[in-house]
Amino acid sequence: MVVYLDEAFLLNFLADALALYVTARVSGLAVRRGRLLGAAAIGGTYGALCALPALGALGGTLPALLAAAGLVYLAYGRQGTFLRQLLLFFLLSCTMCGAVVGAGQALRSGGAAFLQSLDWRVFFLAGGGCFLMLSVTFRGGARHATAGRLCRALVERNGRRASLTALLDTGHTLTDGLTGAPVLTVYCAALDALWTPGEREILSRLEREGPAACLSRLGAGFRLLPYRAVGVSGGLLLCFTADRVTIDGRELGSITVALSPTAVSGGGANALWGGEREARHAA
Repeated sequence: MVVYLDEAFLLNFLADALALYVTARVSGLAVRRGRLLGAAAIGGTYGALCALPALGALGGTLPALLAAAGLVYLAYGRQGTFLRQLLLFFLLSCTMCGAVVGAGQALRSGGAAFLQSLDWRVFFLAGGGCFLMLSVTFRGGARHATAGRLCRALVERNGRRASLTALLDTGHTLTDGLTGAPVLTVYCAALDALWTPGEREILSRLEREGPAACLSRLGAGFRLLPYRAVGVSGGLLLCFTADRVTIDGRELGSITVALSPTAVSGGGANALWGGEREARHAA
């Protein structure tokens, strides 16, 4: 049997890149192109090695799960809930693999003959199982999306941009004590594209060391924002003033962005916004 390693690499690279990208979008994670493409390249190499007859054991269930876990961690690090990301990536990968194999069989044997050869019990069982897992694991994100509460947001700072998925939450009433204006609260890791290497290294310790300790090592432009929440009589969030924020293409101008050390939502969003959605167009 002839194995074309370049084709095997390219097919797996593209499939992994697409699955990782969709995983990020559904989960509300920041897409770090360099890390995502690097993980996809490693996935492509793994897929090419699995195509070699002598290394076929690498394609077993356990090695495949370990490889998927490694790719998800390489692409996203500690963003969000790792197990949810892994499950979604694995389901997407299986779906694309099945679609490719099915398309190939249909082209070789003819569409009608292929459909007649299908065991529809297996088809519906697999489809129902995937639907159940996705419904249970991502029901929060789906509920917010169908209610029109998830939207795209863009934060700009010092010439850098970060794309986010924001949850419009009327119960999120955090405001800036200095201006009285609403505050956009964002999971810190989702703004990775905005930071300098030094800031990124300091902010990676935000959850472990706390906002005050991080502020003491950061440069100008950061400050502490007091807040109250259920079960928290008085807390502090690290914050900065963004040069520009847009939500669903509507400009909010230069507003305060608070950095949460942990995920802000279990429903696929990495930012919370409770202020007015109306645009404030620059003069």
